[in-house]
Order: sequence, then structure tokens, then C-alpha cells
Amino acid sequence: MRTKMLTIAAIATLSISLLAGCGNGAAKLPTDLSILQTDISTLTVSEDVQIVGLGEASHGTKEYQQMKAEVFKALVENNGSRTFIIEGDFGGALKADAYIHGAEGSAEDVVKEIGFKIYNTQEMADLVDWMRSYNKNAPAGKDLHFYGMDIQRYDNNKEKLFSILDLAAPELSGKYKTAFLQLTDEERLAISVDLLKKSKEDALELLKEMDTYEKDIVAIAGQTGFDFARESANTIYAYSDLLLSSNSDYNSLRDKYMSEKVSWFLRHGDGSVLFINGHNGHIGKKSVSSYTSLGEHLSNDIGDNYFAIGTDAENTEFHSQNSNGDFSVMEVENRNELNDQFDHMENKYYYMDFLKAADDENLNRILEGKQTITTLNVGISSWQKILKHFYTTTIVPRDTFDGMIVFKKVTPSTLLE
Repeated sequence: MRTKMLTIAAIATLSISLLAGCGNGAAKLPTDLSILQTDISTLTVSEDVQIVGLGEASHGTKEYQQMKAEVFKALVENNGSRTFIIEGDFGGALKADAYIHGAEGSAEDVVKEIGFKIYNTQEMADLVDWMRSYNKNAPAGKDLHFYGMDIQRYDNNKEKLFSILDLAAPELSGKYKTAFLQLTDEERLAISVDLLKKSKEDALELLKEMDTYEKDIVAIAGQTGFDFARESANTIYAYSDLLLSSNSDYNSLRDKYMSEKVSWFLRHGDGSVLFINGHNGHIGKKSVSSYTSLGEHLSNDIGDNYFAIGTDAENTEFHSQNSNGDFSVMEVENRNELNDQFDHMENKYYYMDFLKAADDENLNRILEGKQTITTLNVGISSWQKILKHFYTTTIVPRDTFDGMIVFKKVTPSTLLE
């Protein structure tokens, strides 16, 4: 019996040793630590890049919201970027754009218009206040813009549309105010199928009529006024179409419409680099879901001119939103070979450009292999956090992104009243 017990103990000791050898200690120190940038202000992209996407592994976190500001500031300084586009309401974000160009109000008010409670934070308010301050001293034509690429709201898109039509085409305005009267954010999820179908028909007819009278509208409201009014009408059409889609097609259609919005901004922009921001699942160049993501659409359209950056964290504390819209703080942990690198460094985060990492054998192995990263949307229940399946996804980093910003720990965003 004693011999048998010793044998069992020996096997257990060997097993522990083998497991330890396969764990964190297996990750070798990069041959060149400078590959892991720890000053995000030095981030730059190739001159060929037209769009830079920054994903976030979780909504409701302070560091991810702060990082979108820091990456944009770096692109403004190093690549001449002037356009910030968020995963938020097209029409609502136009109010933030007006604010950063001197409109009355406060940053705290305009971030509420972006369309999601997750953006009603001090971090987002700080970003739009910085953009407003920047624009006060920006040379003509070098001012910054704040836009939204999502299509899941009506009210602010109607407001923008009719503000132009009231001025330049009052007959059209009166006609379609009546047609779109029942399309409201408050009732958007209770609109009947028949009304949604009718609203699509009305929106298409309005787009045709606006095209017919484009010269007349432009003469009064200007080309930019016409373009944004027309795209607001197009957003009304797209959202009605989205609400008519099946649950299984909703995400696919939404990402398709968001990619079309980004392409619209690319066509109507000033030629500078566009910065877009949303969840990792939207930004990645290869979707981890069963549908084509926003980033995959962009990658298919413009190839390497789209540069995607993902994020991840070993420890995530975030504001989890329930079905009633209330928030509670949740915490999850996920260890992988990307955040293993913090065993060798004291920094809170690092940025890795995958092209620069190509010559490092160990990093190449990590980037070309499967890594399980955190993926949290707006909320998770207490029981779901028990199983990693509910808050992680497996990717091949090099196939999905062109770079990643990895954090040791992220914490909840600062919610505004």
C-alpha cells in the first residue's frame, strides 16, 4: 500500500511539473522587447491605409473608452486623421459633431445622443471636449469630425433630415413628416410589420424625390447639407429594413449597413484616414461568427487599405447592462499567450503591430496559432460568467487583426447621471 501511495505521489508530482512546463512559463521572452510598444502616442500606420478600425473586447470599460481617444489622437498627430466614427447612431452623432464645432450644450448632453447608454460616460465626454478644444485652433479644413455608423435609431435622423427639408424643400418635408410620424425611438421595437414595410417604400420614394430636386436643395442648403439629409433618409430606410429581418439575419444585415455607412464617409470625406471604433466582433477582418462582419466587408472592399486593431485583457471589470437598461459591475478573467507577456514586463498595456512582430519566432507562433480572447457585449448574467464559453471567443490573431492592444486589467467606465 505504501509503495502504491508513493507511486501515485510521484505521478502527481510529475503531472504538476509537466503542466507547469505547458503553462505560462512556456512563453518565451520576445527577442526584441521594443516590438511591444508601451507608448500609444507613437502608433502610426502606412500611408496606404484609408481606414483604421479599433475594436474593444468589452463595452462598459474605462480603459477601452480611453484608448479609443488615445489611438485617435495618435492618428491625428502621426497620420493626419480627422474623422472619428463610432458604433453609434448616425443622426445622434451629428449632434456631437455640431458640439465639437462650437454648438451650444455640453459634452455630457451630446454623448447621450449617440444612442447607447454604454457611451453615457465621462470618458466619452472627455473625448468630445478634447475634439471641441482642438477645433478651436485648427486651421481651415483641418478640423476634426465625430460621426456614427450605426442605423438603429429614428428620431435624430428624422430631425437632421427635416431640418434641411424644412429650409430647402418644405413640400417634401410636410409630406414625409406625416409618413414617418409613427417611426420613433420610443416605439421602435413595437412598430407593426405593415408600417415598417410602408416606411421602407416611403423612404425609397423620398430618396428618389430628393435626387430629382438635388440642385434646388443644394442651392439653398449646400451640397454637404443635402448629402447628410439624404443619408439620414437612407438610415430611416435601413433601420426599417433591419427591424423586418429575422433574428438570425439581424446581425449580418446590421454589419452590412454599417460597412456601407463607413464607405459613404470614405466617399464624402476629405481623403484623410478614417478612424472607426466598435466591438472586436465588428472590427475584425475575419468574422468569428456565422455572418460577415463590418471589418470583413471593409477588408473585402479595400484590402490592406483597411487596418484593424483588436483589444484584449487578462482581467476585465465592466458595467454589465441588463434588459431593463440598469448596470452592475461584473468581473471575468481569461489567460492566454498574449497576456502571458505581462509576466516579463511591468506595463499596464502594450501595443503589438503584427508586421513588426513577424521576425520574432515566438511571437509569430502566438499570432499564427489559436488564442482565446475575451468577448463581452453590453451585458452578461451572473451564471454565464461561470462558463468561459459565454465571454470568450477563439481567433487566429494574424487572420483577424493587423495589431492588438493588450491590457493586464481593465476597469468599469465612469457612468454619468
